[in-house]
Amino acid sequence: MRLVNSSYEWVEQELTFQPEVHGWQAAVRAALLEANVTPWNGFTVEHVTGTKIGATTFDASGRRHSAADLLAFARPGRLHVAVRAAVTRVIINPIDPAARRGRSRPAVAAVGVVYQDRLFQLHHALLRPGGEVILSAGTLGSPQLLLLSGVGPANDLTSLGIPVSVDAPDVGKHMFDNPRNGISIIPSVPIDHSLIQVVGIPSANGTASYLEAASYIVPVSPMLRPAGPFISPTSPLYVTMATIMEKVPGPLSEGSLWLSSPNPVETPSVRFNYFSRPEDLAQCVVGVRRVAQVLQSRTMDIFRSSVGSASQGRRGHARRDFRIVGATLPLDWSTNNTSVADFCRRTVATLWHYHGGCVVGRVVDKDFRVMGTQSLRVVDGSTFSVTPGTNPQATVMMMGRYMGLKMIAERHSRRQVNTSSYNELEE
Repeated sequence: MRLVNSSYEWVEQELTFQPEVHGWQAAVRAALLEANVTPWNGFTVEHVTGTKIGATTFDASGRRHSAADLLAFARPGRLHVAVRAAVTRVIINPIDPAARRGRSRPAVAAVGVVYQDRLFQLHHALLRPGGEVILSAGTLGSPQLLLLSGVGPANDLTSLGIPVSVDAPDVGKHMFDNPRNGISIIPSVPIDHSLIQVVGIPSANGTASYLEAASYIVPVSPMLRPAGPFISPTSPLYVTMATIMEKVPGPLSEGSLWLSSPNPVETPSVRFNYFSRPEDLAQCVVGVRRVAQVLQSRTMDIFRSSVGSASQGRRGHARRDFRIVGATLPLDWSTNNTSVADFCRRTVATLWHYHGGCVVGRVVDKDFRVMGTQSLRVVDGSTFSVTPGTNPQATVMMMGRYMGLKMIAERHSRRQVNTSSYNELEE
């Protein structure tokens, strides 16, 4: 655990920053506290109950930092990066039975990869002695590559004409995506563009949906407005939109990924089966109600627009309400579970935090080695069975640091053992 924590800290130190919170994010922060998502935790990278400001990968100048920045810490002489190159399969060969030294050892080993350049020419990259292939193609890419390489459900692979290297029935199974539902409005006052900075965590143990918000500029179809003397009727109108959303943790509902063909360029098929488990739907109902409570807060009143005609306004105060884009909350959201559940099903979307397909204990072991093979690991979000916190990005990058250090330690340990054995032979 110490290595895990130190790896987190290293990633945080090199890639994350404390954002300046103002405008829409500041309003959401106040509204979350008003809706009793407490306590206020300030800026923190810890996953704790309450409202907090999370770290951002954008620095003060607006430049985004990513895992690519970490290449600066590599040894250039030992690093070769192929750009515009897409791996099409892992090369997996049988191991000589005489070299296996026991029946419990895998019968096959990865020896390299085949990759395709931008001109669709194929190339081979082969391992040096003692090397390993590490897949980090993500939740959709890593299961796809294993299947294309003959590691997966034998019947499915055979039906596509893919030679079976390892019959691994759980590859592509246990796929998860956290359902996202929310409300988007066109605010009545100007607001800034903002990614998610403020997070509401009603319960840090994963029993309640997380609350997040963003604001952005979107084009509106020209058909939705008349043309003016200086505006082309085909020009889109750009408007600022603000969103408050809830994300179901976990989740429990699971789906699967499968190949539609043996062509590596063809996108695999995937189905997440949102809300197939009633527990996820129940969490969404509670989460959507919290979104409604945030919108009902006094802090949010400034973003309401006047509703009604000018004549109505002269007789008294015009009614103010949100200009909602897309689906609206049911009028009986506070009392009717069925109507809110229907809203959840109709408006569910992804937050692109999908995970699974190469889950630890089913496809890879605790050291992320693909079971049934040698010299092959998967190190990415496809190994998760639950989402780590409100955003998986830090955990995925931590895994890279953690596994790199662990593999270096493993190789150093093997060298010591080999040296010790050689000395014993000399004696």
